[in-house]
Amino acid sequence: MSAPIDPEKPALEADHALRATPDAVRTEADRRGPRIVVLPEVSADGRGIVYRRGSDPFLLPWHLVAGAHAAEVGEPEGVQTVVFDLVLAGRSDARCRFDADPGDPACRLATRIVEGIGRSLCSASLRAAAIEGRPTRSYPDLGSYEDDAPPELLRSA
Repeated sequence: MSAPIDPEKPALEADHALRATPDAVRTEADRRGPRIVVLPEVSADGRGIVYRRGSDPFLLPWHLVAGAHAAEVGEPEGVQTVVFDLVLAGRSDARCRFDADPGDPACRLATRIVEGIGRSLCSASLRAAAIEGRPTRSYPDLGSYEDDAPPELLRSA
C-alpha cells in the first residue's frame, strides 16, 4: 500500500460508513435486517481488514469482527464472485461486505480471516474457501444468498 495506515484509526466511524441512521428515518425494510456496508478495495493482514475509500486507507481490526461467512454468488455459466460478510461486535444494525474472485484471491482473504478471528467464528463455507479458494455455499444471486445466510453467524455478537 502506498499510504501508511494508522492502526488506531477507527475505520468504520472515521469513514462515516456506520453512522447510525435514526429509527425515524429508517424504512420498514431497513428495520428487517442489518444495513450492509460495502468495503471497497479490500486486503487483509495480521491487523485486520484494510480497505480504501478514494485515496484514504482504513483498518477494520480483527477484534471488532464477531463472525464471518462466505459464499459464491453468480450463475455457474456466468460471472461469479465470492462474497464475504463480517459481523461486527456489538453492532446489530450493520454488517460489512466485500468480495473477491474465486480461487487464489478468495483463498488468501479467507485464510487471513480465519487466522484473524479464529475458526470458531467462521462459517464452514468460509473455512472451505480458505482451503480451496471456493466456499461450499453457492447462490445464483445476492437475494438468494441473503435469504439463506446462516443466522447463527450473521447476528451481531
